[in-house]
Amino acid sequence: MRRMAIGQEPLEGVFEDPRMEGIGLRRCLQCGRCTGSCPARSVFREFSPRMIVLEILEGRVSDLLRGDLIWLCGQCYTCHLRCPRGNSPATVILVLRELALMRGYARDKVRGIAERCGRSIWERGVNFHEEGSRELPDRAVADLKEALKRGGYDSFLKRLGVDLS
Repeated sequence: MRRMAIGQEPLEGVFEDPRMEGIGLRRCLQCGRCTGSCPARSVFREFSPRMIVLEILEGRVSDLLRGDLIWLCGQCYTCHLRCPRGNSPATVILVLRELALMRGYARDKVRGIAERCGRSIWERGVNFHEEGSRELPDRAVADLKEALKRGGYDSFLKRLGVDLS
């Protein structure tokens, strides 16, 4: 039987994040509803929101930050909607992704994702799916580019080594 690291705080920065406030992660029943309803799980068999939560509760945050699992989540928030305790594994995964990036574990992963998504948004104003994408009119793409610039998205990508110009 595994021993929970419930008394340990802050578990390497996870519970210090303001987004974790109100997410009763420590109340997790490990029922598996989050994993059972997860669309990413059907694509990536190794992905399990339930196991990510368990890893955090057992104090193995570093393993998550260094690994690939947190990058398999599609951020659909189905896990959040299905949780009987009101937990949000998707929010926890966002926090973990930011911690991984801040600690230098994920720079190449984020660069690849940002380049693919950013280039698609920047050049066509569409999602990053190649087939069935819906391109926007030129004026809408120009407006989107301007909004991304004002929001600092292009400078964020440049810090990662992605140049959209």
